[in-house]
Amino acid sequence: MIDIQNLTKQFGKYTVLDGISVKINKGDRIALIGQNGAGKTTLIRIILGQYLSEGSLTVFGKNPRHHRVEVLDRIGFVPQLPPPIQMSVGELVNFSASISQKSSLDGIYAKASDLGLDIEHHVKKPFQKLSGGMKQKLLIALALARQPDILIMDEPAANLDPSGRQAFFLQLIRSMEDTTMLLSSHRVDEVINLINRIIEIDYGKITQDELIDQAELADKVLACQITFTAPNDAATRMLKDWNFTAVNGDLEYQGNFIGAERLRFLTTISHFANHIQKLSIN
Repeated sequence: MIDIQNLTKQFGKYTVLDGISVKINKGDRIALIGQNGAGKTTLIRIILGQYLSEGSLTVFGKNPRHHRVEVLDRIGFVPQLPPPIQMSVGELVNFSASISQKSSLDGIYAKASDLGLDIEHHVKKPFQKLSGGMKQKLLIALALARQPDILIMDEPAANLDPSGRQAFFLQLIRSMEDTTMLLSSHRVDEVINLINRIIEIDYGKITQDELIDQAELADKVLACQITFTAPNDAATRMLKDWNFTAVNGDLEYQGNFIGAERLRFLTTISHFANHIQKLSIN
């Protein structure tokens, strides 16, 4: 799907990508990880044909710089930061549906609804007036509705609340069999249960390229019950964000989350480990 050979990109005297070589195959679900400034976003922009570079990079066997229309028609992309689009929500949706053969208004509305965004309610609102989470949900819906062969997302869940994040992960899980994914993140735990391969970039070089299989529980609903030793306001607020409900005053809570979120949940709840008497997940 993507063939990269000895790729180098410099900005002035600063080398962002330093002779990297890697192949991304059909069915790969890749976490592209690394610290801020490691070169992840630059690599994505070269794949999208936005930057010139040295070396060789082809997508579907074509140079994305020279065949941008053909290549981008088969790619869904969600940027880290929403672009300053000067359209209303309705205009953006209509435009997106018109430039992709696989996309449709019904498909975009359905994907947005699955993510918890009612487009009809915001159709006349300028895109720029949406909240950060709403912008992200709309951009994700536009990308998924294209039914892309390759889905590229740069920190895709950064602006989503826990319920929106779970809905988003479920959408990705349902696309796994048909779509090659490249999910850029500086934290692998955010996407670990969605992927089958990790590629790490550090100082412009690939320092890790490892196959894994963590998807077995990704789409399973897990039931969790937590008992605290004493009431804790901060823990209560956190659990309410995850849609947990109290079942025994302020001491016992129960709720559900999908397997793809279990590491994130456990990492979050671990901050209150000294106050937890019992925790069970089934």
